[in-house]
Amino acid sequence: MKKRFSVLSIILCVIVAALCLVGCSDHGAPAHTTQNPNYVITPEQAAAEYAKFMTEERVDRTTFTKGELAAATYLKERLQEMGYEDADLKSFKTSENEMTDLSSQNVVAHLRPINKTAKNVIIGAYYDNRNKAAYNGARADEGEGAVSATAVAAVLSVADYLINHKSAIDSQLQVTIVFFGASYMTNDGAKTFLDQMDDVDYNNTVLMIEMQRLCGDHIYAFSDARETQREKLFDRVAADNGLDIYKLTSKSPLITGLSTLNGIPYYQWAYSGVFSVFFNAGVPTVNLVCANWESSNLSDIESTGHDNFLYSENDTLRNVKKYHPDYAQKMATAATLTVQALCDNEFTKTMTYDRDNFPNTDALSSSWIWYLVVLSIIIVCAAVMVGINAYLKKKHPIVVKAPPQMKMAVFGMDYEDKDAADIFIDIQNGNDNIFDGIENNKPKSNDPFDDIFPPAAPTDGGKGSGDDNGEQGGDPFDNPPTEDK
Repeated sequence: MKKRFSVLSIILCVIVAALCLVGCSDHGAPAHTTQNPNYVITPEQAAAEYAKFMTEERVDRTTFTKGELAAATYLKERLQEMGYEDADLKSFKTSENEMTDLSSQNVVAHLRPINKTAKNVIIGAYYDNRNKAAYNGARADEGEGAVSATAVAAVLSVADYLINHKSAIDSQLQVTIVFFGASYMTNDGAKTFLDQMDDVDYNNTVLMIEMQRLCGDHIYAFSDARETQREKLFDRVAADNGLDIYKLTSKSPLITGLSTLNGIPYYQWAYSGVFSVFFNAGVPTVNLVCANWESSNLSDIESTGHDNFLYSENDTLRNVKKYHPDYAQKMATAATLTVQALCDNEFTKTMTYDRDNFPNTDALSSSWIWYLVVLSIIIVCAAVMVGINAYLKKKHPIVVKAPPQMKMAVFGMDYEDKDAADIFIDIQNGNDNIFDGIENNKPKSNDPFDDIFPPAAPTDGGKGSGDDNGEQGGDPFDNPPTEDK
């Protein structure tokens, strides 16, 4: 029994250890060298764009306020300076926490080829923050939104490079640059942009790339929980240019009961972002985001070196530079990956394939499917444990001996089954008076015939003797009776 219990305990410990070590896996790290990255957008260029955007006048970009509008106006003007003549603000109304008619705006610009049916790629980031309360009762972080601003600057760097290197891009490819408003806490900017797209642009869109926080321990490029052709292309481009791009693997915990992406019945940290709006609309996506999902913490952390300060009052330019001194390299890495992927000869073909073969698995997002999967896993595990138990029981049978029963034998061993595995205690001792004071409870003599032929009652005053005249007494065998003739 102990041996079988030990084996089952070992198996259970191995399973638990395997599940725990999932969070410690380093399989997300790049398998290629990253010592000499080939930056086409340098860290200096990315840092300069970041410094232009993160000035004191743009610290307050609170959603639905004049601060957000001022930041959007700057982005529009910066794109126009680069040469995007159609850069413009796309205003919209939305609601939040029962507040209606809240105003926000997206900033949109296009790099259009002559061909009107060209494949479209969207590159974007959100630009607003919650430095102050937009209305009575609204959330205010009192931070500068410096972490998310790294993504804004990276997208600006990409936009600047692309318009100056048009010949490097496929002539059949259109690029749309978007900065989303009202997206710090919701995805309203992305939803509005998608709703405002005309059918031609929507049908021709083969990829949406979002850049999020680009300061942290590692940059992850997430496309889908399922295998995709675009993931392979981005992996190859990262390897060819020595870029330190991590892959999302099973180390990132699965959070059940929550799903933001259609067809994926669970949630992982990389699933959060405006890109999910496009993903759920059937548009292939790539999410570039900094974090550290390699530790055993299993939570959404920016770095193992300090606590998260995104979405807090500590989200400042000073802290970005202090705790993430390589932020410019991270921005340059994400920007370079995006540009080099767009310039790859297989890009348009690969993205078109993923769009045409986008999996339609909305049913998998239903909660009952997930519960059924969990139940199936439990049944399989139970069946395996039962099988192991049966095998061990057969190989190491347990023999349980019945405990001997104690019986009280008053009349002696002659009346009991001598072959039975019983213990007998004869409490009747012939020489002891076990019931003192009770009549006919005299000790036995050693004569075996005493019980069979008890002595006759005496007639001579209790002397127990006879005479020659035929009076009986004493032993009955002394004067046997005379047979009549």
